Amino acid sequence: MNGTLIQRAVVVSLLLAVLVVPRVSAQAARVFLSGTGVDTGDCSDAANPCRSLQYAINQAAAGAEVVIVSSGGFGGATITKSITVNSPTGVVAFVGRTITVTIGSSDTVTLRGLSMNGAVFGDLEGINFTSGGTLNVENTVIAAFNGDGINDTAASSKLWVHNCDFRKSPNGITVSGTTAVVENSRASGSNIGMQAVANGILVIRNSVAENNNVGFYANSTAGGSTELVVDSCMSTNNNLGVRSFQTGTGSVATARVGESVVMNNASANLSTSGGSFMISQAGNRIGGATGGSTGFTGTNAQQ
Repeated sequence: MNGTLIQRAVVVSLLLAVLVVPRVSAQAARVFLSGTGVDTGDCSDAANPCRSLQYAINQAAAGAEVVIVSSGGFGGATITKSITVNSPTGVVAFVGRTITVTIGSSDTVTLRGLSMNGAVFGDLEGINFTSGGTLNVENTVIAAFNGDGINDTAASSKLWVHNCDFRKSPNGITVSGTTAVVENSRASGSNIGMQAVANGILVIRNSVAENNNVGFYANSTAGGSTELVVDSCMSTNNNLGVRSFQTGTGSVATARVGESVVMNNASANLSTSGGSFMISQAGNRIGGATGGSTGFTGTNAQQ
Protein backbone atom coordinates (compact mmCIF):
# COMPACT_ATOMS: atom_id res chain seq x y z
CA MET A 1 0.00 0.00 0.00
CA ASN A 2 1.51 3.32 -1.03
CA GLY A 3 1.54 6.47 1.11
CA THR A 4 -1.54 8.03 -0.47
CA LEU A 5 -3.65 4.94 0.19
CA ILE A 6 -2.43 4.83 3.77
CA GLN A 7 -3.40 8.46 4.31
CA ARG A 8 -6.85 7.85 2.83
CA ALA A 9 -7.35 4.83 5.07
CA VAL A 10 -6.45 6.88 8.18
CA VAL A 11 -8.89 9.66 7.21
CA VAL A 12 -11.70 7.17 6.62
CA SER A 13 -10.99 5.47 9.96
CA LEU A 14 -11.10 8.77 11.83
CA LEU A 15 -14.34 9.73 10.10
CA LEU A 16 -15.96 6.44 11.06
CA ALA A 17 -14.81 6.87 14.65
CA VAL A 18 -16.43 10.30 14.86
CA LEU A 19 -19.67 8.98 13.39
CA VAL A 20 -20.02 6.05 15.79
CA VAL A 21 -19.01 7.81 19.04
CA PRO A 22 -22.20 8.99 20.78
CA ARG A 23 -22.44 12.71 21.26
CA VAL A 24 -22.89 14.06 24.78
CA SER A 25 -25.31 16.95 24.65
CA ALA A 26 -24.68 19.97 26.85
CA GLN A 27 -27.14 20.64 29.64
CA ALA A 28 -29.58 23.45 28.92
CA ALA A 29 -29.61 26.92 30.47
CA ARG A 30 -33.42 26.85 30.43
CA VAL A 31 -35.64 23.78 30.57
CA PHE A 32 -39.40 23.65 30.07
CA LEU A 33 -41.81 21.43 32.01
CA SER A 34 -45.48 20.69 31.25
CA GLY A 35 -48.29 18.42 32.32
CA THR A 36 -48.48 17.25 28.71
CA GLY A 37 -44.72 16.97 28.15
CA VAL A 38 -42.55 13.93 27.43
CA ASP A 39 -39.33 12.95 29.20
CA THR A 40 -37.12 12.84 26.12
CA GLY A 41 -34.44 15.15 24.80
CA ASP A 42 -33.12 18.15 26.68
CA CYS A 43 -36.48 20.00 26.91
CA SER A 44 -34.83 23.30 26.01
CA ASP A 45 -37.58 24.05 23.48
CA ALA A 46 -40.88 25.27 24.96
CA ALA A 47 -42.69 23.31 22.25
CA ASN A 48 -41.11 20.06 23.52
CA PRO A 49 -41.22 20.22 27.34
CA CYS A 50 -40.37 17.56 29.91
CA ARG A 51 -43.04 15.70 31.88
CA SER A 52 -41.44 15.12 35.31
CA LEU A 53 -39.66 17.52 37.63
CA GLN A 54 -36.71 15.19 38.19
CA TYR A 55 -36.10 14.69 34.47
CA ALA A 56 -36.28 18.44 33.89
CA ILE A 57 -33.76 19.13 36.65
CA ASN A 58 -31.43 16.47 35.25
CA GLN A 59 -31.41 18.22 31.86
CA ALA A 60 -30.65 21.64 33.34
CA ALA A 61 -27.18 23.03 33.79
CA ALA A 62 -26.09 24.30 37.20
CA GLY A 63 -27.63 27.72 37.71
CA ALA A 64 -30.32 27.12 35.08
CA GLU A 65 -34.07 27.64 35.30
CA VAL A 66 -36.87 25.10 35.00
CA VAL A 67 -39.95 26.92 33.69
CA ILE A 68 -43.32 25.22 34.21
CA VAL A 69 -45.42 26.20 31.21
CA SER A 70 -48.70 24.39 31.90
CA SER A 71 -50.50 22.80 34.83
CA GLY A 72 -49.95 19.21 35.91
CA GLY A 73 -48.53 16.86 38.51
CA PHE A 74 -44.76 16.56 38.31
CA GLY A 75 -43.57 14.21 41.08
CA GLY A 76 -40.82 14.83 43.61
CA ALA A 77 -37.14 15.43 43.01
CA THR A 78 -33.68 15.46 44.51
CA ILE A 79 -31.78 18.67 43.77
CA THR A 80 -27.99 18.66 44.01
CA LYS A 81 -27.02 21.89 42.19
CA SER A 82 -28.00 25.53 41.91
CA ILE A 83 -31.30 25.82 40.07
CA THR A 84 -34.56 27.79 39.91
CA VAL A 85 -37.90 26.04 39.52
CA ASN A 86 -40.46 28.63 38.49
CA SER A 87 -44.21 28.19 38.12
CA PRO A 88 -45.78 31.49 36.98
CA THR A 89 -49.14 32.83 38.09
CA GLY A 90 -52.02 30.87 36.54
CA VAL A 91 -50.11 27.57 36.31
CA VAL A 92 -50.87 24.91 38.94
CA ALA A 93 -47.65 23.00 39.52
CA PHE A 94 -48.77 20.09 41.67
CA VAL A 95 -46.04 18.21 43.57
CA GLY A 96 -47.19 15.33 45.77
CA ARG A 97 -43.80 13.89 46.74
CA THR A 98 -40.79 15.16 48.70
CA ILE A 99 -38.37 17.63 47.17
CA THR A 100 -34.94 17.01 48.74
CA VAL A 101 -32.35 19.77 48.48
CA THR A 102 -28.77 18.60 49.05
CA ILE A 103 -26.41 21.20 47.60
CA GLY A 104 -22.98 22.71 48.08
CA SER A 105 -22.24 25.65 50.37
CA SER A 106 -22.02 28.11 47.46
CA ASP A 107 -25.17 26.84 45.68
CA THR A 108 -28.58 28.51 45.59
CA VAL A 109 -31.91 26.83 44.90
CA THR A 110 -35.16 28.74 44.37
CA LEU A 111 -38.56 27.01 44.37
CA ARG A 112 -41.33 29.35 43.25
CA GLY A 113 -45.07 28.94 42.78
CA LEU A 114 -45.49 25.26 43.65
CA SER A 115 -48.62 23.56 45.02
CA MET A 116 -47.41 20.69 47.23
CA ASN A 117 -49.82 18.21 48.80
CA GLY A 118 -48.63 15.03 50.52
CA ALA A 119 -52.04 13.51 51.18
CA VAL A 120 -51.94 10.97 48.34
CA PHE A 121 -48.50 9.37 48.81
CA GLY A 122 -47.94 10.07 52.51
CA ASP A 123 -44.34 11.28 52.25
CA LEU A 124 -42.77 12.52 55.48
CA GLU A 125 -41.47 15.92 54.30
CA GLY A 126 -42.65 18.43 51.76
CA ILE A 127 -39.25 20.07 51.29
CA ASN A 128 -36.29 18.43 53.02
CA PHE A 129 -33.27 20.78 53.11
CA THR A 130 -30.36 18.58 54.20
CA SER A 131 -27.21 20.50 53.27
CA GLY A 132 -25.98 23.45 51.31
CA GLY A 133 -25.88 27.19 50.86
CA THR A 134 -29.19 28.98 50.23
CA LEU A 135 -32.73 27.74 49.66
CA ASN A 136 -35.46 30.22 48.67
CA VAL A 137 -39.09 29.06 48.80
CA GLU A 138 -41.56 31.58 47.40
CA ASN A 139 -45.30 31.76 46.69
CA THR A 140 -45.76 28.09 47.53
CA VAL A 141 -48.47 26.08 49.30
CA ILE A 142 -47.32 23.02 51.28
CA ALA A 143 -50.01 20.82 52.84
CA ALA A 144 -50.75 17.41 54.35
CA PHE A 145 -47.30 15.82 54.58
CA ASN A 146 -46.72 13.37 57.42
CA GLY A 147 -43.87 15.29 59.10
CA ASP A 148 -42.91 18.82 58.14
CA GLY A 149 -43.93 21.16 55.38
CA ILE A 150 -40.28 22.26 55.35
CA ASN A 151 -37.65 20.44 57.38
CA ASP A 152 -34.38 22.40 57.49
CA THR A 153 -31.38 20.59 58.98
CA ALA A 154 -28.76 22.03 56.60
CA ALA A 155 -25.96 23.24 58.88
CA SER A 156 -24.50 26.68 58.09
CA SER A 157 -27.15 27.25 55.43
CA LYS A 158 -29.72 29.98 54.78
CA LEU A 159 -33.41 29.28 54.30
CA TRP A 160 -35.61 32.13 53.08
CA VAL A 161 -39.38 31.57 52.98
CA HIS A 162 -41.56 34.27 51.42
CA ASN A 163 -45.33 34.39 50.91
CA CYS A 164 -45.96 30.70 51.60
CA ASP A 165 -48.87 28.79 53.11
CA PHE A 166 -48.40 25.74 55.37
CA ARG A 167 -51.45 23.60 56.10
CA LYS A 168 -52.33 20.42 57.95
CA SER A 169 -48.90 18.82 58.35
CA PRO A 170 -47.79 17.95 61.90
CA ASN A 171 -45.29 20.82 61.66
CA GLY A 172 -45.41 23.66 59.17
CA ILE A 173 -41.69 24.55 59.38
CA THR A 174 -38.96 23.01 61.54
CA VAL A 175 -35.49 24.60 61.69
CA SER A 176 -32.80 22.54 63.43
CA GLY A 177 -29.15 23.48 63.88
CA THR A 178 -29.21 26.29 61.33
CA THR A 179 -30.83 29.66 60.55
CA ALA A 180 -33.96 30.61 58.64
CA VAL A 181 -36.09 33.67 57.88
CA VAL A 182 -39.84 33.46 57.18
CA GLU A 183 -41.89 36.44 56.03
CA ASN A 184 -45.43 37.10 54.83
CA SER A 185 -46.44 33.48 55.41
CA ARG A 186 -49.12 31.49 57.25
CA ALA A 187 -49.28 28.22 59.18
CA SER A 188 -52.63 26.66 60.02
CA GLY A 189 -54.19 23.37 61.04
CA SER A 190 -50.96 21.81 62.33
CA ASN A 191 -49.60 20.58 65.65
CA ILE A 192 -46.87 23.24 65.50
CA GLY A 193 -47.05 26.10 63.03
CA MET A 194 -43.39 27.19 62.89
CA GLN A 195 -40.61 26.09 65.22
CA ALA A 196 -36.89 26.34 65.99
CA VAL A 197 -35.34 23.28 67.67
CA ALA A 198 -31.87 21.96 68.57
CA ASN A 199 -29.69 25.07 68.10
CA GLY A 200 -31.95 26.46 65.38
CA ILE A 201 -32.50 30.18 64.88
CA LEU A 202 -35.80 31.11 63.26
CA VAL A 203 -36.85 34.69 62.49
CA ILE A 204 -40.53 35.15 61.55
CA ARG A 205 -41.88 38.46 60.29
CA ASN A 206 -45.29 39.64 59.06
CA SER A 207 -46.71 36.13 59.36
CA VAL A 208 -49.72 34.38 60.89
CA ALA A 209 -50.20 31.21 62.93
CA GLU A 210 -53.80 30.13 63.44
CA ASN A 211 -55.71 27.00 64.41
CA ASN A 212 -52.61 25.05 65.45
CA ASN A 213 -51.81 23.38 68.75
CA VAL A 214 -48.79 25.72 69.09
CA GLY A 215 -48.45 28.73 66.83
CA PHE A 216 -44.75 29.69 67.16
CA TYR A 217 -42.35 27.52 69.19
CA ALA A 218 -38.77 27.64 70.55
CA ASN A 219 -37.74 24.16 71.75
CA SER A 220 -34.39 23.06 73.20
CA THR A 221 -34.11 19.56 74.65
CA ALA A 222 -30.54 18.35 74.14
CA GLY A 223 -28.20 21.16 75.12
CA GLY A 224 -27.32 24.27 73.16
CA SER A 225 -29.30 27.40 72.45
CA THR A 226 -32.45 27.71 70.35
CA GLU A 227 -33.84 31.12 69.44
CA LEU A 228 -37.14 32.24 67.94
CA VAL A 229 -37.83 35.82 66.86
CA VAL A 230 -41.47 36.78 66.20
CA ASP A 231 -41.78 40.27 64.74
CA SER A 232 -44.97 41.99 63.52
CA CYS A 233 -46.86 38.69 63.51
CA MET A 234 -50.26 37.35 64.61
CA SER A 235 -50.85 34.16 66.57
CA THR A 236 -54.52 33.49 67.24
CA ASN A 237 -57.04 30.69 67.75
CA ASN A 238 -54.30 28.20 68.58
CA ASN A 239 -54.07 26.23 71.81
CA LEU A 240 -50.80 28.00 72.70
CA GLY A 241 -49.93 31.21 70.90
CA VAL A 242 -46.13 31.46 71.44
CA ARG A 243 -44.28 28.81 73.44
CA SER A 244 -40.74 28.28 74.70
CA PHE A 245 -39.58 25.03 76.29
CA GLN A 246 -36.21 23.78 77.50
CA THR A 247 -35.04 20.67 79.26
CA GLY A 248 -31.70 18.93 79.78
CA THR A 249 -28.28 20.17 80.84
CA GLY A 250 -27.15 23.25 78.94
CA SER A 251 -30.41 23.70 77.05
CA VAL A 252 -31.63 27.26 76.48
CA ALA A 253 -34.78 28.19 74.57
CA THR A 254 -35.61 31.85 73.97
CA ALA A 255 -38.60 33.37 72.21
CA ARG A 256 -38.44 37.09 71.43
CA VAL A 257 -41.73 38.76 70.50
CA GLY A 258 -42.14 42.31 69.23
CA GLU A 259 -44.89 44.39 67.61
CA SER A 260 -47.09 41.28 67.48
CA VAL A 261 -50.69 40.33 68.23
CA VAL A 262 -51.07 37.20 70.38
CA MET A 263 -54.72 36.86 71.26
CA ASN A 264 -57.56 34.42 71.76
CA ASN A 265 -55.44 31.29 72.12
CA ALA A 266 -57.32 28.64 74.12
CA SER A 267 -54.89 27.60 76.88
CA ALA A 268 -52.29 30.36 76.89
CA ASN A 269 -51.25 33.21 74.67
CA LEU A 270 -47.68 32.99 76.01
CA SER A 271 -46.30 29.74 77.48
CA THR A 272 -42.90 28.97 79.02
CA SER A 273 -41.60 25.73 80.56
CA GLY A 274 -38.40 24.44 82.14
CA GLY A 275 -36.93 27.87 82.86
CA SER A 276 -37.05 28.94 79.23
CA PHE A 277 -37.28 32.59 78.19
CA MET A 278 -40.05 34.68 76.65
CA ILE A 279 -38.78 38.20 76.00
CA SER A 280 -40.97 41.12 74.98
CA GLN A 281 -39.32 43.41 72.44
CA ALA A 282 -42.16 45.93 73.05
CA GLY A 283 -45.19 46.95 71.06
CA ASN A 284 -47.12 43.71 71.61
CA ARG A 285 -50.85 43.24 72.11
CA ILE A 286 -51.51 40.22 74.31
CA GLY A 287 -54.88 39.03 75.58
CA GLY A 288 -58.36 38.68 74.20
CA ALA A 289 -61.21 36.52 75.42
CA THR A 290 -58.94 33.57 76.23
CA GLY A 291 -55.28 32.82 76.90
CA GLY A 292 -54.47 35.52 79.42
CA SER A 293 -52.20 38.56 79.14
CA THR A 294 -49.11 37.38 81.05
CA GLY A 295 -46.21 35.07 80.28
CA PHE A 296 -43.21 37.24 79.40
CA THR A 297 -40.15 36.49 81.51
CA GLY A 298 -38.44 39.75 80.62
CA THR A 299 -38.64 42.90 78.52
CA ASN A 300 -36.12 44.59 76.26
CA ALA A 301 -36.82 48.25 75.72
CA GLN A 302 -37.40 49.31 72.13
CA GLN A 303 -34.30 51.03 70.75
